[in-house]
Amino acid sequence: MELWEATKLAFKNYATFTGKTNRADYWYFILALFIASAISSVISDDFASILAIATLIPWASSSARRLRDAGKPMGNFFWLLVPFAGLIVFIVQLAQPTLPDHQQAGVEQSRLRDSNP
Repeated sequence: MELWEATKLAFKNYATFTGKTNRADYWYFILALFIASAISSVISDDFASILAIATLIPWASSSARRLRDAGKPMGNFFWLLVPFAGLIVFIVQLAQPTLPDHQQAGVEQSRLRDSNP
């Protein structure tokens, strides 16, 4: 998927925290946000601030879908509360490869087996 298509898809699903986003789509979206942020900061700092606030929820939902695709829990968002090192850990979690469906289903099935005697 190309940069523009990945960005349109991310904004289309801006409030969808369920589902999955593959690695390429996520990083294309992040690249588009970076480019838009750089351009808007050249235009005006106020405009850059407005853009940052406007893209916060699409970024969070896209990150949540990316974590789910990598098989990571949503609790990884708490890493962002740790200065500097937390951001690095969070980025590493987002960069993990997609977990195959049979492995994700296996985790859920093993939890079901453990809860049913």
